[in-house]
Amino acid sequence: MLTLGKKWRKPVKNGFSLLEMLVAVSIILAIATVAVPKFSTAGDKANQAKIQTDLRTISNAAALYKFDTGEYPASVQVLADDKYLEFVPQPPKGAEAYSIADGIVKVTLNGTTYSSDDPEGTAATPT
Repeated sequence: MLTLGKKWRKPVKNGFSLLEMLVAVSIILAIATVAVPKFSTAGDKANQAKIQTDLRTISNAAALYKFDTGEYPASVQVLADDKYLEFVPQPPKGAEAYSIADGIVKVTLNGTTYSSDDPEGTAATPT
């Protein structure tokens, strides 16, 4: 049996080196430091958008109710009972129930009061 000389082969490299892993982790951390603050306010913005949409819907239903009956409804439940709304909208978690007084719909979430005449909300002033 004839054997030829061993060829020098480059060793096969499986996996990543420590330096490559450190570079990859540092890139991921850099991206995370930019992205996380943007996502942390997403829930608050979603809650505010839901409140603004609900205020518009309830306010429109209350205006139709006044047009038909000559007076504003006493509560949001009245609008649902009389079929001006399909159901009573539920505010985001942590908010009070929607209320109506003289056609103005209000709700408070985290110390900020939103109303149909101020949909951006007004923060409560500490006393």
